[in-house]
Amino acid sequence: MVAGRFEGEVADMELDMHLEVGDRLLVAERHGEEAGHVCRILSARGPGGGPPYVVLRYDTGDEELLAPGPNLDIRILTHAPA
Repeated sequence: MVAGRFEGEVADMELDMHLEVGDRLLVAERHGEEAGHVCRILSARGPGGGPPYVVLRYDTGDEELLAPGPNLDIRILTHAPA
């Protein structure tokens, strides 16, 4: 359900996510026990700046590869400054 780039929107993996380097996200498993984690996009590895993304997790300080899929809920907390 992504129609534009609005803070707080939830990204539906079936549509174009419109994520950019610098965006801050809340990522949670759809059926997981954990509350999720906050991360920031450092780079995009896919064609045209798309997924997968290299993200920095704020809770662990680790860099991870984020490959969005139907098992994840991704909420855009803040967008990178234009």
